[in-house]
Amino acid sequence: MKREDLEHIIRAAAEITNEYEFVVVGSQSILGLIPNPPAVFTMSAEADIYPLNLCN
Repeated sequence: MKREDLEHIIRAAAEITNEYEFVVVGSQSILGLIPNPPAVFTMSAEADIYPLNLCN
């Protein structure tokens, strides 16, 4: 997965949930800090996210 893919997932989730802040957990969370990480970190095709307000 590339950063653009993660951004697409977040936009789709925002559209469905009407939430606009999400927590990304797991291996894809690196994409938030490093836009173009080494290929070994981009092998996953899935991202685990949940709305930030779920925590409040």
